[in-house]
Amino acid sequence: MNKKLKLVIIGAGSSYTPELFKHIILNYQDLKVTELALVDLEDNQTRLNIMTEFAHRMFKKHNISIDISQTINRREALVDADFILIQIRVGRMEARYFDETIPAQFEMLGHESIGIGGMFNALRTIPVIYKIIEDVKELAPKAWVINISNPTGIISEAVFRFAEFDRYMGLSSSPNQATKSIIERLGAKPSEVVPYFAGLSELSFISKIYHKSKDKLPKLLEEDFCPSKRFMAQENIKQLKLYPHPNLRVFYQYDIAVPEFLEQIRNNNIRTNEVIQIDEVLFKQYSDPSVDEVPKDIEKRLGHDYAQTAIQIIDSMVNNKKNYHVINTVNRGHIQGLPNETSIEITSRITNKGPIPVHIGELPLQIRGIVQHLKAYEELLCDAIYEKNLDKALLAYQVHPLSKSFITTKHAFDALYEKHKNLLTYYGAYNI
Repeated sequence: MNKKLKLVIIGAGSSYTPELFKHIILNYQDLKVTELALVDLEDNQTRLNIMTEFAHRMFKKHNISIDISQTINRREALVDADFILIQIRVGRMEARYFDETIPAQFEMLGHESIGIGGMFNALRTIPVIYKIIEDVKELAPKAWVINISNPTGIISEAVFRFAEFDRYMGLSSSPNQATKSIIERLGAKPSEVVPYFAGLSELSFISKIYHKSKDKLPKLLEEDFCPSKRFMAQENIKQLKLYPHPNLRVFYQYDIAVPEFLEQIRNNNIRTNEVIQIDEVLFKQYSDPSVDEVPKDIEKRLGHDYAQTAIQIIDSMVNNKKNYHVINTVNRGHIQGLPNETSIEITSRITNKGPIPVHIGELPLQIRGIVQHLKAYEELLCDAIYEKNLDKALLAYQVHPLSKSFITTKHAFDALYEKHKNLLTYYGAYNI
């Protein structure tokens, strides 16, 4: 009899979830999931029902037998879990809309992961993550938790430093997308290419690209190749001598990136509204009884690639394949100059005992400062969340590398607090 393998998806009513079904099917020869528990909140019951029916259709089409359950009782689902995927959005799209648009009123960047919008997303989300982790420790202490919820890096920081739980990894989609582009450029097999990512979520850098044991990064730089959409002048990338995360643009080209964002907001080109429209189309397709494959429209949800990475990581752990993936994990000396117990984004070999990060040593001087600066903000913010201290959270963002004014930051913080305060009761009183 085959060993049972139970996968729990918390936040299964997300439009991303069918991508997970797809990659369970694609990897089923080696990774035989026997039980799939879909979990969401009571007020997301309709979407949860749609996802459950869609899962049955997909697996039936591919003649795969999996025990599929759905529940609004998280604790019930967690019993005997082997792997738990978390993909939640506290406050839903309404909260994301405010994270994106309110900072613009103060000529600041609004984003679900970066800047002050990302901070408020963290303030809402991390207390919920803590509750999930406490349930996992009680009901499935041997399970591994893989978090895809944003902001991934700050959530990972909070878990590693304060949740007393090590069986955890965080994922973001950008490294996976960049790796695919590199593999395609080299005309290689995925197993032949190991890019060395190092830094923080939303601020990691590719410092080496090993292909058949040779570092191809210098050659690719010389050829003017960029693994992500060209966002900085190639001569600037050559100056850095490594590939930066696309979001580095908001730090190094603030005077260009932020005015462009503000112009989009003025023109009502708001990403949250686009995502709401995409989701409406997707759920109409998911609800159609004749649809039994992931619709092409999922590609309009830009982070959809995380599902492939998540399932491949589980496959590598279950079967001890020792494949390389880019994850958020605990540092423990792999990147010098950052605290040992802090969260980092780094290429890691995934084994049946967990991830083994590549050893980076010191970051190059040209990027060390900005990584350390952002990490100091993350540490201070996670201290504030653990202490339930919103005044300290405000201070954390006032020293963020994107904060240009203590006074303006205070005004933006207060405005965001007013919109989100019903979701911030964990912290107690905050006096504006």
